[in-house]
Amino acid sequence: MKKIIHNPMELAAPVGHFDRAVRFGDWFFISGTSALTNVSGSMRDRRLVQGIEAQTHETLDNIDLVLKSAGGALTQIYELRVILRRRTDFVIVDRILQERLPEKGFICHAYEGILLHPEMELEIEAKAYLGPIEAIERVGRP
Repeated sequence: MKKIIHNPMELAAPVGHFDRAVRFGDWFFISGTSALTNVSGSMRDRRLVQGIEAQTHETLDNIDLVLKSAGGALTQIYELRVILRRRTDFVIVDRILQERLPEKGFICHAYEGILLHPEMELEIEAKAYLGPIEAIERVGRP
């Protein structure tokens, strides 16, 4: 199986020793992404949009860009990991996820993180399946 690395030109270069995303067949793995992802320059010089709402939307926009670079879309996400500066912000992030991903069909984990850049309110890691899906079946509660 071929390993394909995705570092879209529309986004800043990763700040660490990692790539934006890696694809194995139809499985697509996106590194921790933030509103900082599309701001170029040194970490010291980067400025972010302010507030948890703005940063959540910007972060999801950046994840969407990475997905589009592989021919995918937000609707193909099956797992999210959200790292928050403040756990109390999860209510806001969850509301935005309901707006941006109205059809559930994914799992989500949330953590309080202490290693975030001082101006970052959150970081989101995503996994997506980019292949065909024959059907979606729900078992239990909707």
